[in-house]
Amino acid sequence: MRAKLFILYVLIGSFFYNASAQDLNATVRVLTNDLSNPDKALVADLQLAVFNFLNNKKWSDDKIQINEKIDCTFIINLKSQQSDNFTATVEIQSSRPVYGSTYNSVIFRHLDNWDFKYSLYLPLDFQESAYTSQLTSLLAFYANVILGMDYDSYSEDGGLNYYRKAKNIKDLAMNEFGWGIRDGKNSFNRWFLIENLMDERYKTIHTAFYLYHVKGMDVMYKDIDKGRASVLDGLTELKKIYNIYPNSFTLFLFFEAKSKELIKVFGKASPTLKNRAYELLIQLNPYNRNKYDEMLKTN
Repeated sequence: MRAKLFILYVLIGSFFYNASAQDLNATVRVLTNDLSNPDKALVADLQLAVFNFLNNKKWSDDKIQINEKIDCTFIINLKSQQSDNFTATVEIQSSRPVYGSTYNSVIFRHLDNWDFKYSLYLPLDFQESAYTSQLTSLLAFYANVILGMDYDSYSEDGGLNYYRKAKNIKDLAMNEFGWGIRDGKNSFNRWFLIENLMDERYKTIHTAFYLYHVKGMDVMYKDIDKGRASVLDGLTELKKIYNIYPNSFTLFLFFEAKSKELIKVFGKASPTLKNRAYELLIQLNPYNRNKYDEMLKTN
């Protein structure tokens, strides 16, 4: 797991004050284009409440530096409102920096449907051991998924503790709509998201994340061919999941975040490596075959 430590020294007389940064650097936007007459004060309050909940809570036990906070975005597009009941589509994305560069690599990208209650100045209370509200459960669930995937990208199985926390949130909320095995579209719902990330059959997703980032993207600044080869090794690990269940949610999540980046990674690779990557990609992620076809034309 990454060593994360931030100590702020402020000298006032003979006193030193120590402070540790929180874990997330979340950007929050609440959109109201689909509401006929949105309450601007309520919308602004909701956006601020979600922002503070994500950014001011300490989600991990690690002490981290300010520049190690995880960049993420929550775009909450309100679709309907009945009194204090809302429905929304929510786009969630997180990224992490690539070593030796100014480039940020997308780790997690997902679109979900939310139903929740909110009223003006409502405190967003959350307890790890008990269900308190739909909104705080949703926010805490995705905060832990984001942390889990980020930690996975730095060490093998580094995110397991956060996946356990997300699963516990899901289990506590099981009596609420949206958390069950049959809720949502097909098997692409919160239940399958976290269960797949913790399923022993699909555990190579964690190895793939590690190889892709630490052994792959993070070494490209000094040895781009070695980095590309390790990214391909990561994709090869994913084939183990494909062989068990080609429609696994873990594969969907991976390529939802990585398909565009993979075209850049292999677009200027040697013809041999590019063709190997192409054959693997169209097997693992046939939905984006047209994108990968374009990759072959890149010089």
